Amino acid sequence: MALSWLALVPVLSAQIVVTNISVADAFVRSLDPTHNYGGAGALSVSGAIATYVIGQQQGLLDSFMQFDMSNAVSIFNNNFGVGRWTIVRATLNLFEQGAPNNTVFNRGVGLFEVRWLANNSWIEGTGTPNAPTNNGIVWNDRPSLLNSKLDESLGTYVNGGTDGVVRTTLTNSVRFMKDLTSGGSVSIYFTAPTSSPVGFTFHSHNFVDSNQWPFVELTAVPVPRITSLAVVGSDARISFDTGTNLPYVVEYKNDLASGDWESLTNLTSAGGLLTVIDPGAAALSRRFYRIRLVISP
Repeated sequence: MALSWLALVPVLSAQIVVTNISVADAFVRSLDPTHNYGGAGALSVSGAIATYVIGQQQGLLDSFMQFDMSNAVSIFNNNFGVGRWTIVRATLNLFEQGAPNNTVFNRGVGLFEVRWLANNSWIEGTGTPNAPTNNGIVWNDRPSLLNSKLDESLGTYVNGGTDGVVRTTLTNSVRFMKDLTSGGSVSIYFTAPTSSPVGFTFHSHNFVDSNQWPFVELTAVPVPRITSLAVVGSDARISFDTGTNLPYVVEYKNDLASGDWESLTNLTSAGGLLTVIDPGAAALSRRFYRIRLVISP
C-alpha cells in the first residue's frame, strides 16, 4: 500500500494570538461635516434618534479605524513559515464610556455595524471636540472613501451602555481576511443602521490610558499538514496538528488523476496533535489523504 502526504517544516505552535493596537482612528459628525476630530480621546457611532443626556440630538456620528498588519504577519511567518498559516478569528476589543461628559456624543444602546474598507487613503488628523481642525478625515470625505461594491460588512453588534469592554468577533469575510494577511494597512468603519438608537462612545488610541486603547486580537493557525501516516494492522492512521476549537475535515481518494475527494471524517479539535483512523485501508493498493480547515465566511 502506498500512503502519500506532504511533509513540511515543523511548526512551533498550533495556535498563536497576536494583539494589534490601532495606529489611526477618528470620528466624524454630520452636524459638522467639514471639521476633523482625529485627535480626540474618544470615538463614537450614533444613530439618528440617539440623544445626549439632556435630550438634544447631536446628529449622526461615524468612526474610522486603521491597523498596521506588518508586525502580526511577521510573527505568524516566523512561527509557521511564510504562507503556511491562516487567520481564523479577528476579535475587536473596544472600551466603552457609557456616559461621556461632552455634549458632542449621543447616548443609547442599539445596533451598530462594522465594515471592512477597501480604501485606506484617509488621515487621522489632530482635531478634538473643543478644537476641531481641517487636517484630517471629515464627514464630507465619506462618499469618496466608502465603496458598496468592494467594502464588506463584518457584522452588526450591540453596545453595553455602561463603562466596560465591548468584544466583537468580526465576520471572516473574504476580502477582509485577505487584507489581514497582506502585511499592510487595514481599515474598518463604524456606522449605525437606519433608525438605530445607538449612541456608542469608546476610547481611541489617543485616550490617556493606553490599557484602554482599541485593539484587535488575531488568532492564526498553521495550514493543516499531515505530520505522520502509518499502517497499524489493517488500518491507516493519519496524524496532524490542529488549532483549538476549529473544524477540520479529513478526505481521501485512491487516484489523484480522477474522481473527487471524499470525506473520511469531520471533527472539531481541542487543539494539538490529532490522529484519525481509516479502518481497513491497508488492504488497498494505494490511498491519498488530505486535511482541510473549514472556515465559514
